Amino acid sequence: DTGGQVKYVVELARALGTMPGVYRVDLLTRQMSSPDVDWSYGEPTEMLTPINAEGFEEEMGESSGSYIIRIPFGPKDKYIPKEELWPHIPEFVDGALNHIMQMSKVLGEQIGGGKPVWPVAIHGHYADA
Repeated sequence: DTGGQVKYVVELARALGTMPGVYRVDLLTRQMSSPDVDWSYGEPTEMLTPINAEGFEEEMGESSGSYIIRIPFGPKDKYIPKEELWPHIPEFVDGALNHIMQMSKVLGEQIGGGKPVWPVAIHGHYADA
């Protein structure tokens, strides 16, 4: 069970998104719609509301903060163990790169003076339950 680890990663992303000098944090994971998981796993984007959310959006900007970005890859209607995801990793990489490219353009328009704003850091982790 990786529930504790997932909670930690989500809370860390939420905290990082409120730090000075950090405009946006995106936590990329798999999108799926299955009766075995919460309905929210099917939503493509979920904003992680900061602990002290009052006035946050106005203070930081419209795309700032922390988000869970769910990339569709692999079977969309069921949960599968990580070992069975290997054949679908290229699909995830394509979706992740597409998201990064789109966000770099959006952020460039919002805060980059029209120039793409690229991620400063990308960290990957593959849960070992």
